[in-house]
Amino acid sequence: MLLEHNVVVKDPLRAGLRFASCYPNLYRSAMSSLGFHIIYDFLNHQENVYCERVVYPHGKSLETGSPLKDFDVVGFSLQYEQDYPHVLEMLREGGLNLRKEDRRPDDPLVIAGGPCASSNPLPMTRFIDLFLVGDGEVILPEFLDKLGELDYPRRDIDAFLDVDGVYIPDNKVKLVQVDDMNDAWRPIKQVYPETDDKGLTPAFGRSFLLEVSRGCARGCRFCMAGCLYRPRREADIKTLIRTAEEGRKATGLDKIALIGGAVSDYSHIEELCRELLQRGFQLTTPSLRVESISKDLLGSLKESGLKTITIAPESIWRLRKVVNKPISDEDIQRTMETAFDMNFNVKLYFLIGLPTETHEDTEDLLNLIRDLEVMAPHPNSVRISINPFIPKPHTPFQWADFNLKDIKTKVKYLKKNVKNRHFKVENPNKSLMQYILSMGNANLGDVIEESSQKQVPLGKWKKLTPHWTMESEFAWKNIDVGVTDEFLLNEYEKALKGDLTPWCEIFGCYNCGACP
Repeated sequence: MLLEHNVVVKDPLRAGLRFASCYPNLYRSAMSSLGFHIIYDFLNHQENVYCERVVYPHGKSLETGSPLKDFDVVGFSLQYEQDYPHVLEMLREGGLNLRKEDRRPDDPLVIAGGPCASSNPLPMTRFIDLFLVGDGEVILPEFLDKLGELDYPRRDIDAFLDVDGVYIPDNKVKLVQVDDMNDAWRPIKQVYPETDDKGLTPAFGRSFLLEVSRGCARGCRFCMAGCLYRPRREADIKTLIRTAEEGRKATGLDKIALIGGAVSDYSHIEELCRELLQRGFQLTTPSLRVESISKDLLGSLKESGLKTITIAPESIWRLRKVVNKPISDEDIQRTMETAFDMNFNVKLYFLIGLPTETHEDTEDLLNLIRDLEVMAPHPNSVRISINPFIPKPHTPFQWADFNLKDIKTKVKYLKKNVKNRHFKVENPNKSLMQYILSMGNANLGDVIEESSQKQVPLGKWKKLTPHWTMESEFAWKNIDVGVTDEFLLNEYEKALKGDLTPWCEIFGCYNCGACP
């Protein structure tokens, strides 16, 4: 039995609406997801709603052990494309038919939100009744009002087309988001487990999740979140300090995990860290941007007991210009030197298979990795992680291809030559499947269903590989995330030439379409 603090207890029989908030990945990931906490807290603040959590691989809720079929609404958070088969496993476990046409009018309404639902929900349209495109706290109030008007929401599904941010296949939708971070929902009574089991400990450990910002406008051409969630919006520093203090009262947690699209870009990051440290908090954070890491920031993280920092150089200088990440080798080396001087370990993330990349580039990447490894005071001080580049919808690289054969050759070469004892490479076959699920359309329903029951041969996946061209009409054409196709195409053409687009927050607007 798992002991959790701050679980919401309501009488399910008295709730006007029972909502199952489902996370199709393991508990430790679910409880590290701020979005999952936001939905749970927001819905349970509604008087007549009882929101319970269901986490993969289960089909019953953590709160009351109720199966999914007993709820009015079953909502999935789609963070990663690889989780799509898990969604179906959970539906099956929870006593529901997988395909929406096989469900009865009085069955629960099955919905989905999260980054994958906002970028390209097409692969999951056979199983999900409707998708929420954008921020849940903005869409849900109107969604719940509409739900309350309908006796059989599944039968009267088109009534939801009136709700901003709701996507029903073959209709148009515009992404809806919080414009001002003062309006963002801030869960104070966050649920956390009391456990020594590493498999159940959230990724940030026993931490209170504090959201400093949403969005990022740095303009990395491979980054889906950076294109979906523009412009960057920051929370006021006073709000953050107050939220941290209220969170400590409600949870007893002294450790703060700073969450945001680009945490180290937060304009008062040093001041925020200093202020939190003075109040007796410890700090942790996901990856940091080399451009915005200062000695002051590292000092605060060091004082908090953080032992490892994560940075993403992505590739060599030539390819950093292609992806629009203009950090020099000297910038990376300087940051690592400072980190090592302060006794940090450094985790480095790289991409392979980027547009225009040649075998010579891979040789140069190997040399860069060797140069960076030599800086480490001891072999355990540096960890190297390499992932195949995966094109994503709504990014300048949505027109790029995924070349499995080429990537396998490069992976083989790097595995043979990188001697780092903490060297990790994502399996290229898995990356191909992620590419297909990211960039595919509604015809993926069968293979997703099959893969929820058994391993599907790679050959079957390969046959479904999408090949988008400049003339293609994308599967996600009806989803307007704000950034215009003209801007994305212009960025793709600049990428192929290795031209940079400097950061708009310093160099001015490029009319990408995201700002009002």
